[in-house]
Amino acid sequence: MSYEFYKSLHLLMIFSFLVLGTLNLVTQPTKLVKIGTGVTSFLIMVAGMGLLARIGSGFTGWVIVKAVIWLLLAGLIPVAGKRFSEKGKQMTLVAIVALSAIAAFFAINKPF
Repeated sequence: MSYEFYKSLHLLMIFSFLVLGTLNLVTQPTKLVKIGTGVTSFLIMVAGMGLLARIGSGFTGWVIVKAVIWLLLAGLIPVAGKRFSEKGKQMTLVAIVALSAIAAFFAINKPF
């Protein structure tokens, strides 16, 4: 598959993950929202690995930073949705925005 396909899939899944993650925190999530969060999280990784294969960069520093951020978000959102207080959920939303911005910075600039 082409670079453009993987990039489009990666971005679509990131947007979907962020929407579903937000729904997980601000509403009483349905089973479909919970499943969708996990599936989109997995597809983010699959599309990201496809992108890495197309650009041939391997696991450089910026990729490791993005992977750690992805793991943090993929683990934090379901736990926060189930166990955190309302204040904790609000702080998780702030963390989602901040971590997503950091991940975008690393993807765009590839500083190391």
